[in-house]
Amino acid sequence: MFKEICITPQVFSSEKITDSNWKDVKNLLEALSNSGFILGLNNKQWLRTVLDNINHLPNKKRERLQTVMGILRDRQRIVGHPNQGQSEGEGEDSWLQVATQLNAICPFYKIIATANHYDQTLSIEELEEINISDIFGITGSHHYLKNTENLTHVLRPFLSYAKKLTIIDPYLYLHLPRNKESLRLIAQEFRSRRGEREAGKIVIHCRWEDRPNKRETKYYIKKWQAFLQEFSKESPHEIEVNGWKGEENAQKLHDRYLITNQGGLVSAAGTDKDDFQQSEWSMKDYNERSEILLQYNENSSPFSLKCCVSVDNIETFD
Repeated sequence: MFKEICITPQVFSSEKITDSNWKDVKNLLEALSNSGFILGLNNKQWLRTVLDNINHLPNKKRERLQTVMGILRDRQRIVGHPNQGQSEGEGEDSWLQVATQLNAICPFYKIIATANHYDQTLSIEELEEINISDIFGITGSHHYLKNTENLTHVLRPFLSYAKKLTIIDPYLYLHLPRNKESLRLIAQEFRSRRGEREAGKIVIHCRWEDRPNKRETKYYIKKWQAFLQEFSKESPHEIEVNGWKGEENAQKLHDRYLITNQGGLVSAAGTDKDDFQQSEWSMKDYNERSEILLQYNENSSPFSLKCCVSVDNIETFD
């Protein structure tokens, strides 16, 4: 699924980027622009060091690598982890020490270095011996039982360094215990950043269900708010729930997505925790994210917004 890797800045140095391997590095970065992200060690220091190294390469190599680095940055696929004490000018061993410390907290998909220093590292020379697309590219859909272990496996690399999260699930109703469990699990992984947690915003879009008794509808909406108020004591995230209604004989809310500023996941059987149900998970093309989100913008949506619920407020719309 979503792949998180770490690359030492020395990989991009003029001493290591050669005529025979620079295309392998470019292909690796291009694959990640679709399938994952790079964790920049010591926050912005990693990116500064990498860009400086690339800037010293010959014209063709420099321009091609700068282009793909630009794509990664535009897609927010380079994320910085807070400084771990690494000082500028130190060698690759120091960078690898930081990487292995973070890897012990939560394993990277791969660590790329100039040489195979440790068992978990892949050297730049080894890139030409593997199929980069097969290992680092989008690998199709995966079936998982929706238990805690599998959901964590899918969600942690996808959510831990994201800044924004939109959950689209027609049946994610917060008066149901299984959905409360799911939101707790999602919120736990969202912006977790290997223990350097930050608060963020989670927006949920679900389907509005008209009920014959309007008091019953209001009852459920108040239950949603009550849960959000309770949950706010244990989670720092701001959470908002929007209920949408499709017009008769028109487009219906059906698909389930998790969309962040970095990418999108599709879950065929929903985002709720269920120890007995499997779901097919796949990655959404990055460029389709905006089209999906436009369906849940009041100015462009084919649906009608019927309610908006937060910790502090309940709004309903006729």
